[in-house]
Amino acid sequence: MPENKIGPWKNVWESMAPTKVKCFAWLVITKACLTHEILQKKGLPIVSRCMLCIEARETNNHLFLHCKVTSLLWTMFLSLTETKWSMPEHANLLSCWIRRGGSKTQKTWWRIIPHCIWWTIRREKNGRNFEDRFNNIQKIKGSCIATFYFWCKEHCIENAEQLVDLLGLP
Repeated sequence: MPENKIGPWKNVWESMAPTKVKCFAWLVITKACLTHEILQKKGLPIVSRCMLCIEARETNNHLFLHCKVTSLLWTMFLSLTETKWSMPEHANLLSCWIRRGGSKTQKTWWRIIPHCIWWTIRREKNGRNFEDRFNNIQKIKGSCIATFYFWCKEHCIENAEQLVDLLGLP
C-alpha cells in the first residue's frame, strides 16, 4: 500500500522512542498539540509568540519545524550525518524522513531523530513557560543529543562505537 494511503501512524509507532514520546509525536503530526494557534482556535484570547525564538506566532509547523531553535536541532543531526535535506512545509515529514539511513540499525536510529527533536523542543518550551528556565542553544543541543543517545542505548545499540559511526564523529 502506498505511503500516502497508510498515513503517518506506522512511521510514528515503529520508532524506538518511549511510548509517551510516540503519543506526543502523533500530536505533532496531526497538529493537535496545544500550541497558541490551537488555543486561539478554541477561543482563548492569547497573544501568540514563539517562546523559543520570540520572532513568530506559535503554530505547530513553526514550533516543530521552522523555528530558529528547532532548525538548529534539525541542522545538527543533518550535518552530523552529512545529509542534504530540504525541510518540508508541514510536520508530516516522517514519510520521507524514514527513507534515510543505511543499515537496518541505522534506519532504526534515524526514526528516533524526529521524535527526539520534537520532545526536546517540548521540554524546552514547557521549561520556559512553566519553570522560568531558559536554556541556551548549546544546552538544548546537548540535551537533544543526550536524549538521542539514551534512547538508542536503551533499545538498539550494543556499544557507543555504533552510535559514533552513525553520527560520523571522529
